[in-house]
Amino acid sequence: MYKCYLKKVLEWLLGNKDNPFEYTHHAILLVGTVLYIYAAIANYYLELAGIYSIYFQLVLALLIFVIWYLSRWRNQFKKMRIAFITIIILVSIPANWIGNGGSNGPTYFVDLGLLIYISVSFKDLGIYRRLGQFFCIIIPIPLILFEKEYPDIIFQYATETQKQIDLTITFIIIGLFLIVMMESLSTRFKLERNKAEQLSKKLRNLSEKDSLTGLYNRRILDKQYSLWKTQDRIFSFALLDLDHFKKQNDQWGHNYGDDILRTFSSLLKDVAINNKGFAIRLGGEEFVLLLPLSADGSYQIIRQAADTFSKTPLLHGPVTFSAGVAQSTPNDNQSELLKRADNLMYQAKNKGRNCICK
Repeated sequence: MYKCYLKKVLEWLLGNKDNPFEYTHHAILLVGTVLYIYAAIANYYLELAGIYSIYFQLVLALLIFVIWYLSRWRNQFKKMRIAFITIIILVSIPANWIGNGGSNGPTYFVDLGLLIYISVSFKDLGIYRRLGQFFCIIIPIPLILFEKEYPDIIFQYATETQKQIDLTITFIIIGLFLIVMMESLSTRFKLERNKAEQLSKKLRNLSEKDSLTGLYNRRILDKQYSLWKTQDRIFSFALLDLDHFKKQNDQWGHNYGDDILRTFSSLLKDVAINNKGFAIRLGGEEFVLLLPLSADGSYQIIRQAADTFSKTPLLHGPVTFSAGVAQSTPNDNQSELLKRADNLMYQAKNKGRNCICK
């Protein structure tokens, strides 16, 4: 119950895990908001910064929260990422420099943390990422020059102890931020890996299964035949063909023909599962049952399936099928086995259909 509730809350705050980058970046924005509020409170109670700097930190917390809102709920993810970088580099760092001790303060920690974040998390932003890295590296230079020109504007610590406390607190804040960032990147990696695995599985299913019926296709037939052949297993190859299917298609339309194919496929799938075999659609109205049974055993199973299918209620009356069952021998190959089953299936057709030959 708790995990379910937490999952819903995180999804509301961060978005869908199907978009790992957005999910983790929204987490960073919310953590950044909390850390700026924490810094403002610490600076106020410990008198580590000027009052205007404290107000400014609260304003920045609000701005980052607004960026999260526009990114999460107004579909402005890319724009807000760029806005976030811009505000932190061109606004937050200079303000932190002025309000927190200048070159004696903790701004270098903040700048380094931001440089790491931009370098690791913004690889897809191209020129914006390079600009962010560039400004992070050079921004201390104009700030030092500004400090030398206007030293009275820079907030100075009253005691050495205040400076040490501020440096320690900022180090802890940046450390926590980097930990959250790395955890977020780890989460993002796992989400992207899971997404890739799901996509790979989906593509594999698409490449191995018939889209209309959900049965396996010829690719699995070739693969499974080769496997069973190398294992010297006893197995049978049954070729099945729906009787008068073209007539049904022409008379009642392709949609009805598809309904017949799906109904027949569902039956074959059950037969395959119950007997640890494989149901395969070769194409059109031709199907294969690859069963780990002798020809006699397969014949009995398919005979039961034929009785079941002939009694299956379809919109325009019962439909039957004809089949040829051939057992694999040590000397034949797949094409020879298929040809034997095909010949037996045509014998069944010539006998009047609704027949199985072995």
